[in-house]
Amino acid sequence: MVALAAAGQANAQESGAAAVTPATSVPVAVPAPIAVDDSLTAAIGTSYLDNSIRGFGKAEILGPDGKTHVVWIPINLMGFSKYLPFHRHKEDLDRFGREPFSIDVDKVQSIKLNGLYQEHMILKGKRKHLIATRVVNGPVELFNYTEMVQSGAVMVPVGGVAGAMVMGGLGVGAYPNRSWYLRRQGGELLKVERVEFIAQMTAYFHDDPELVAALRARKVHYREMVKVVQGYNEYVTRPAGTR
Repeated sequence: MVALAAAGQANAQESGAAAVTPATSVPVAVPAPIAVDDSLTAAIGTSYLDNSIRGFGKAEILGPDGKTHVVWIPINLMGFSKYLPFHRHKEDLDRFGREPFSIDVDKVQSIKLNGLYQEHMILKGKRKHLIATRVVNGPVELFNYTEMVQSGAVMVPVGGVAGAMVMGGLGVGAYPNRSWYLRRQGGELLKVERVEFIAQMTAYFHDDPELVAALRARKVHYREMVKVVQGYNEYVTRPAGTR
């Protein structure tokens, strides 16, 4: 684990953002866990929240060297980008003012935490510098990385005043921007494209006529990838003669 911490410090120093050590007081941004009951939570369950302490959970981290390290990390269903905060010991969570270390996500291959599995996304041999959460397992795996995007104020018309526009509060806040990744057993990851969603998914799931028909009729959408993959996995695992 000392090597993991050292690697995290080295990466942070190279990028100009020093990793936190017990000797410093520089805070590390810790992502907040998703609290909403959406399709991701419904698909995964909530067992990953068991035995958590102040939003941190005990995890097994696999490094690119094939070695496993046991650490405490923020429980975050949305995934991680750039840096992964961590504590080396459970006791560190109870020490006042103790800030976590951080490590570059490129140094993390996968994370296991109470049934939650997260993996660094690698497309065509290139790291995407983010760790996504596996939300569906089976013949086809589905991974998700969610980034909360701040939406700015919008211009809204003033009633009764021709041509008048004012800055309104509508649209101010944050919304989840989801990225989906697919992988067949033994295959490579594929990112789901928003613009080419229908054509791409029709080709990918071509062996499921029911799903293909639903896609062509635009009865399923990009945001419903959990339902899409769960339905496909159910179809391909049906007993012979029942499809």
